Amino acid sequence: MSDAVRLDGVTKTYGSTTALADVSLTFEAGAVHALLGENGAGKSTLVKILSGLARPDRGTVTLFDQQVVFADRSSSSALGIETAFQEIPLVPDLSVADNLLLPNQPRRFGFLLDRKAARGQVAAIGNELEIEDIDPRTPVRELDLSLRQKVEITRAIARKPRLLILDEPTAALSKADVEWLGRRIQALKTAGTTVILVTHRMPEVHEFCGRMAILRNGRHVGSFAVGEISDEAVFKHIMGRSVQVTFPARNASPSSAQPLLSAKDLKAGRQLESVTLDIRPGEIVGVAALQGMGQLELFNALFGAERVLSGTILINGQRAHFAGPSDAIDVGIGYVPEDRKTQGLALNRSGTENASTPIVSEFSRLGVVDTATERARVDDAFCAVNLHPRALYQTAAEFSGGNQQKMVLAKWLLTNCRILLAFDPTRGVDVGTKHEIYGILRRFAEDGGGVLLHSTEVPELIGLCDHIAVLYRGRIAADLAHGEATEETVGAWMLGSGEHARAVA
Repeated sequence: MSDAVRLDGVTKTYGSTTALADVSLTFEAGAVHALLGENGAGKSTLVKILSGLARPDRGTVTLFDQQVVFADRSSSSALGIETAFQEIPLVPDLSVADNLLLPNQPRRFGFLLDRKAARGQVAAIGNELEIEDIDPRTPVRELDLSLRQKVEITRAIARKPRLLILDEPTAALSKADVEWLGRRIQALKTAGTTVILVTHRMPEVHEFCGRMAILRNGRHVGSFAVGEISDEAVFKHIMGRSVQVTFPARNASPSSAQPLLSAKDLKAGRQLESVTLDIRPGEIVGVAALQGMGQLELFNALFGAERVLSGTILINGQRAHFAGPSDAIDVGIGYVPEDRKTQGLALNRSGTENASTPIVSEFSRLGVVDTATERARVDDAFCAVNLHPRALYQTAAEFSGGNQQKMVLAKWLLTNCRILLAFDPTRGVDVGTKHEIYGILRRFAEDGGGVLLHSTEVPELIGLCDHIAVLYRGRIAADLAHGEATEETVGAWMLGSGEHARAVA
């Protein structure tokens, strides 16, 4: 079978950083390929080159036997390449329908929008690609992250590409939408479309892909048929060493200290009905829930980003009222949000500026920032999360997703907060960075802090948390101690059938 894409000696540098170094590899036409590697291995740069967003400094790209040079994104698209980006570059103030059709909306007389034709096209896309659960009239900003990702994927597929690139598509998808994506990939494969799937999740590689290519430190270190080598060997190629999935040791005895934070009958937003929970010093408290069960409203309300409709929040036993996030920060709460790129960081600012933002006033006098003191403090925080010193002066946009997440964590360590709200903090990061984040959260708890952790990966909650609160329809359906939490019991409570699962067990 012929090659859809061939890269020969592709090199790309950004200043002193080499993102890709003499990369030569091929992607077979009509197959589904996994592109694997640590954060910072060069995957995003390769995707940008194929998408027309970056040009290689050296080397060539051949697309379906034709050597190509992409001038920009539109030239890549014109040659049949579409990319669903992890960053989700949708226009938030436009509707789902508008985003699906941009920039090729049907026109009358060459300039008037043909709304009837547009509605027909969007309806056809919805029927073919099974997105009837999303109202096309809804502004994109009103969708949660999972649905925004689904729209981004749909937009790319609807353009009928010859080569589809999916950049970490499942990092933001719900379980049901991962199954939806599996059906889309199978249909594309049947139609002969070439798919490149960038992922960190080996179960998806086995389920969706036939081949895999592995990058490490900007170099191509191997391509294999899926199943040709063991998962352990795959991780060794990715990391340069063997990796065993382990979690930090927990405190054997539950804490009996006064809670750092208590929520009593908390109601917020459209999904959170009534939640009561405590976070004590030394604890990591898990929150397990399917999409849309109130977990986002819970975290936002505890950080002052969502208005509390009823109920109370206590900090160290004292009632707290949050007019906004600054009030929560003032009482010692930090928040690792759902979307680090838009909510956690200013991507065009340096790591120092990002990390010091919540407490920049501590480094200021008469409106002038003491940059030496600021940089020294930030450097200590970056060391604590194993972030390279160049993060002090380079922009957040220049770093991989995993390092961006460590930058967000360093920001809250710098504030000396005692309560950390972590909403799916390992989403879209490689296995090595996951382990580092696990260690950061556990050390934070061991130092007297308390963590509220939501993860879409149930094994992660079981391995990390001292107990797990399972949300169902905006209420806590079960609070499971570490010893009684299994994937089956947690999953059953998430689906609303926990009593039956417990009886069977």
